[in-house]
Amino acid sequence: MSYLALYRQWRPQLMGEIVGQEHVTVTLRNAVTASRVSHAYLFCGPRGTGKTSTAKVLARAINCLEQRDGEPCNQCRICREIMAGSTMDVIEIDAASNRGIDEIRELKENIKFFPSRASRRVYIVDEVHMLTNEAFNALLKTLEEPPGHVVFVLATTEPHKVPLTILSRCQRFDFRPIAEDVIARRLGQVAEKGNFAIEEGAIRAITRAAGGSMRDALSVLDQALLLSNSGTVSADTVYGILGTVREEALYGLVEALARQNAAGALTLVDKIASGGQDLHLLAGALAERLRGLLIAMLAPDGAGDSVEVMSCESPIRFFTRDSLIRGIDLLLEAEQVMRRSTHPRVVLEVALVRFIDGGGKSSKAELLTRIERLETALAGRIAEDSSLTAGTGWVPPNYPQGAGSSGASGSVKPETGRAYKKTDVEATAGHKIAPLEVTAETPPPKAPEPVARQVPEKESNNINSSGRFSIEQIRKWWPDMMQQIKRVNPAAYTYLSLVWPAETRDNCLVLGVPSGDIFSMQMAGDEANQELLVRTLRAFSRSDWTVRCNYYDAPPPDWDARQASLEPEEAISLFRGEEVTPPGDLDKN
Repeated sequence: MSYLALYRQWRPQLMGEIVGQEHVTVTLRNAVTASRVSHAYLFCGPRGTGKTSTAKVLARAINCLEQRDGEPCNQCRICREIMAGSTMDVIEIDAASNRGIDEIRELKENIKFFPSRASRRVYIVDEVHMLTNEAFNALLKTLEEPPGHVVFVLATTEPHKVPLTILSRCQRFDFRPIAEDVIARRLGQVAEKGNFAIEEGAIRAITRAAGGSMRDALSVLDQALLLSNSGTVSADTVYGILGTVREEALYGLVEALARQNAAGALTLVDKIASGGQDLHLLAGALAERLRGLLIAMLAPDGAGDSVEVMSCESPIRFFTRDSLIRGIDLLLEAEQVMRRSTHPRVVLEVALVRFIDGGGKSSKAELLTRIERLETALAGRIAEDSSLTAGTGWVPPNYPQGAGSSGASGSVKPETGRAYKKTDVEATAGHKIAPLEVTAETPPPKAPEPVARQVPEKESNNINSSGRFSIEQIRKWWPDMMQQIKRVNPAAYTYLSLVWPAETRDNCLVLGVPSGDIFSMQMAGDEANQELLVRTLRAFSRSDWTVRCNYYDAPPPDWDARQASLEPEEAISLFRGEEVTPPGDLDKN
């Protein structure tokens, strides 16, 4: 006897052996038991889910001489003839090759005859959606009122192509994709019955590749078994047959994306492509991994078996919800483009790089997360000082002698300002200053009467009539203040470089923010950044300050924006970039 493929050896012979389709098999068994078999059935569903097998079992159950509980006995004369394909009472038609009106006319002529040996004549029409419109029209009347001895079973993978007039004349059953755990159990049973071993990784790879099709899973297992010489089906064997990517490579690629390591991601893609793996499958598998991370993030308790179990070092903490959604969109879009492109590798690499650099679609929450990540990276490279100038005896440049000793420390507190506690940085300025304590319930104390003294003409230009520092003096200090802030926290220096000192109101410094720049407003208004600015300003002025932010149309005309901006070399170093020289001589154009 010739060899039978595994999917044929394991074809179900009873309704109870059809796995994953209980909503169909139970209904049909009840119909057979109650003698309420319909004249026409339509079986819909993906390939390899049991449509044709169910139709053949139903044909035997209807005609079985010793049927029990809706199941055929598979031992009587009729069952054996149907299983051997030697009876004329069960006719299987391939509509893909017999799709014309002539074949349907012949069928209409033959159904008039009674079955030769069985009680009912069963017509199984596979891929019925392939019939022509004329053939469907010719079948309508027969399908609506067939002879009592005829049962039609139509099967299709594309029910949307079947005319509604046909659908309305049939009992429709939708076959579902078989769950991965069900396929895995069946593969284990096959291995046990066949006296061979199969690795868990191989089962997992086969079930994923099968896509809910039991027939596809058994076909891959059959091929892998023939390729395995040791009697054990390994994961490497299955990966080699399917052309899919190993789990370790996928995890490495996800890790590279999580850490925004473009070089590492592209290196892995090159290694995978050199190994002969299908890049289309890589894009789909990577999208599945990101989907698993998204589900684990949003529903960790209800994710089910579709989510891979990650180790404690899972890269999920490096992603945000928006970044995962954007990554899935990019990969699915790339997968579609790759099918039409002559350079699929380029499409995938561009999609990965776009995902890593944000693709120009970063949300506000994701941008803040990336900034926090940058701050963490910078903190590991730069040793923070315990104070701005502790123990150096440093005196701020352009400091007016005697300034800050005249007048009280703030008579009015603005609504949105902040009062900060005294810190050790005050010691670096040479004076101990009491913290500013102003509450809404208690009015601020009146300023003492100023004591007449000799004020140099230069100093009088830096202090206004109320004894406070003028905005001109703050702007004169600003470049040196920013350099001190840069020494302590380069990230805060970057954010505060986006704004400018706009005006002073008593001892409140108002920072100017470009109108509509929400990001700069958030960064300048950050409590940690403002506290560092207040500490620095206190060291320069030897006075307590509060800070608030307002929108302005533009900086003042005399404000030199360059003194607060990043130099190109500093920006390149801060954001780990590199300077690129454009090709050609641009001056000649």
